[in-house]
Amino acid sequence: MSKQPPDVDAIVAELARNKKYRAIGIAEDTIRDIVLSELARQPNAKAAVQSARKKLHEVVALYLGDPDYDAAEAQLADACATGDPATIRAACAAIMEAHDSTRERLPLLESFYPRLFAVTGVPQTVLDLACGLNPLAIPWMGLPAGARYYAYDLHQRRVDFLNRALALLGAGGAAIFQDILVTPPQESGDVALLLKEIHRMEKRRRGIVLPLLDALEVRWIVLSSPTRSRTGRRAVKEAYREQVHGILAARPWPIIEIEFANELLYCIAKAP
Repeated sequence: MSKQPPDVDAIVAELARNKKYRAIGIAEDTIRDIVLSELARQPNAKAAVQSARKKLHEVVALYLGDPDYDAAEAQLADACATGDPATIRAACAAIMEAHDSTRERLPLLESFYPRLFAVTGVPQTVLDLACGLNPLAIPWMGLPAGARYYAYDLHQRRVDFLNRALALLGAGGAAIFQDILVTPPQESGDVALLLKEIHRMEKRRRGIVLPLLDALEVRWIVLSSPTRSRTGRRAVKEAYREQVHGILAARPWPIIEIEFANELLYCIAKAP
C-alpha cells in the first residue's frame, strides 16, 4: 500500500501560524517554496518540516533586529518636517541602528555610496533587493532629482514602513512585498543592490542566487559580503569572497571589488 503524499497546504498553514511570522507578515509563497524544496531533499515529511522550520528562521532573520515601526515612522516624519538634512540623517541613522546589517554600515556611509557610484555611475533607478532598512540610507546616496528607488522585502510590516519612509524622503518608486527568489523583480534599472544577503540565501537552497542575478534587467549588480562574522570573532572575508566568485564563475560579467573595513563589495558589470 503506497504512502499518502504530504499535504503541502497543511504544512504551509501550520508554519504560517507561527506568531512571530504572523506579526511581521511573511509571504505564503516563501513558506511554500521552502517546504517544497525540503520535501524534495529530505527522506520524509517529518524531517522536511523540521528542516523547513530552520530554513525559515534563517530566511526571516528576526535575529537581525527591527525597530518599533510606529515609533520609527513618527520619528522620521518629525525629522522630515524640519526640512533640515542633518536632522533627517540623524533620524535615519537612529532607525538603522535597530538592524544588524545597516548598523554595521553606519560608520561607512559618508564614503560608501560615493565610492560605489564612482564605479557604477550615479543611478537614475535603483533596485534594492532583500533591502532590510537600507532605503533609509537614501540621504547619503546623492541620487538625482526624479530618481526611482524600488525596495523589495519579504516582511510586510517592514515594507509598509518603507513605503511611508520613501514618501517622507521624497524618493520616487516604492517598497514592494515580494520574495525575489520566488518572483524576481519585473522593474528594470541602473543598479541592483544585494547587500550582505548572498551567504544567507545560499543556505536556503544552494544555487538559488544565480537565477535571480540572471533575471535582473540592470546595468550593474552590486553584491556584498561581510568580512567578519556577526560576533566579530571570526574572519569570513575569503570564504565569502570565494563563494561569490564561485557563483559568478559561469558568467562573463566583469567584477570590480571595493573593500571597506567590514564589508566587501562586488560591482558586476552585467550590461555596461
